Amino acid sequence: VLAMICDSTNVFEEGEAGSEASVAVALKDMIAQQTGRVAVTTFASNVARLKSIIDAATACGRSVCLVGRSMHKVTGAALATGIPDQSVDFVDEEQAGTLPDENILFLCTGSQGEPRAALSRIARGDHRHVSLGKGDVVIFSSRVIPGNERGIFDMQDALADRGVRVITDRMTSEPIHVSGHPCRDE
Repeated sequence: VLAMICDSTNVFEEGEAGSEASVAVALKDMIAQQTGRVAVTTFASNVARLKSIIDAATACGRSVCLVGRSMHKVTGAALATGIPDQSVDFVDEEQAGTLPDENILFLCTGSQGEPRAALSRIARGDHRHVSLGKGDVVIFSSRVIPGNERGIFDMQDALADRGVRVITDRMTSEPIHVSGHPCRDE
């Protein structure tokens, strides 16, 4: 062997990480079941996940509103390369408030509870354009990175205090998140 390049992030996780295709199906099914406003948070750097979420929103008749600087930056770069489809109906934050609740999906930064990220500001009620409340849902298409537990759980509690239903990958039978890092068996 001349060189070995590997990823050890999930070396202690048995099995396989799973596929993005299964996440895409599960997200579409979950979003289709919602009647209120839907926000989905994930790692903005995961372009495949952004595409899965945007495709699911479109299939469910929801316009997508990008919320957070990184979400705009990465999605803009993805669009420049043709990912996702150029015909996606993106709306800005000001316009999103004029749409019926069942026709909007907010794609937000902040899955790790970062205090200045979009979802944290929404949870605190100090985001300038986006608010969520009773009848709305936030889907965490991510997992908790060790060390971020306190910020994430505090944010989730703040969302719940506003009447928002929080859904995480540990609460669903179908995968709404898979790691981009291989597990031990892979």
